[in-house]
Amino acid sequence: MSFPNPRETIILGIDPGLVKTGWGVIKSQANKISYVSCGVLTTSSSDSMGNRLAKIYNSVMTIIQEFQPIAIAIEQVFVNINPQTSQKLIMARSAALIAITNSEYNAHEYTPNEIKKTITGMGHSSKAQMYTMVKKICNCHLVKDGKTLTSDSIDALAVAITNAFSSH
Repeated sequence: MSFPNPRETIILGIDPGLVKTGWGVIKSQANKISYVSCGVLTTSSSDSMGNRLAKIYNSVMTIIQEFQPIAIAIEQVFVNINPQTSQKLIMARSAALIAITNSEYNAHEYTPNEIKKTITGMGHSSKAQMYTMVKKICNCHLVKDGKTLTSDSIDALAVAITNAFSSH
């Protein structure tokens, strides 16, 4: 007796930030995660706030159109000690959420502790532990497809992996 192959699922993860917004795309199939692509959207502090947010919005729209994910996940905002930093993070996240919604997706949202617990088994793991596990899960190295995986893109891959593991 043969069973049909489970459907391949493309998942986009987003780690929002005003200066750097990380994004990562994975493929999940039959409980196996594989790396597809990742990157970082950057904005310049010399640009107006409106232009920076528009760049995040437009870039997220482009990534969605390019990869046609089945699901999109985004990290929830944590409250920062500095209220201005939190406000900027919230605005960047909002630009990404509007792009997701305008692309007719629902965003799956995860807290930093949920992501850490999913990836490492501990809600308060270190960045180094997270990065080691993401690289193992995705079977990728510091350089993939000629791109160096940055902390922002690794964080975004962790968001996507969390969604993949939460969907099963």
